[in-house]
Amino acid sequence: MSRKIAREELFKILFEAELNDASIAEVSERVISRGEVELSKNSKDFIEKYVKGIVEKKDEIEETLNSEMTNWSLDRIGNVERALLKFGTYELMFEDMGHEIVVNEIVELAKKYGDEKSHEFINGVLAKIIKK
Repeated sequence: MSRKIAREELFKILFEAELNDASIAEVSERVISRGEVELSKNSKDFIEKYVKGIVEKKDEIEETLNSEMTNWSLDRIGNVERALLKFGTYELMFEDMGHEIVVNEIVELAKKYGDEKSHEFINGVLAKIIKK
């Protein structure tokens, strides 16, 4: 399974947690144990590492996002956008991954799952975080 598919599964976990106001760790455990998507060991490790990191860095991620979203706050945006922004912000701030790769993958997920202009909004917010 490619990293791209693992990212999409991680997004779905984050989205479900946002939608149901549930624990990301619990949703992740439930999704992985259901086995609806066959995940390689590397994909499971990737998801588990990112879930743990997003949970541990939640306050810092949310503070960064709220400071970089002009005229918006996390509680005013949709669940898709919130999940993708948390994911992208975590990866930009705490993982050793090229900015272009992160932004491209997150924007592609926004195009697939978000509203018509979601990808533009997300791209703009992530660009501000990169500049910071």
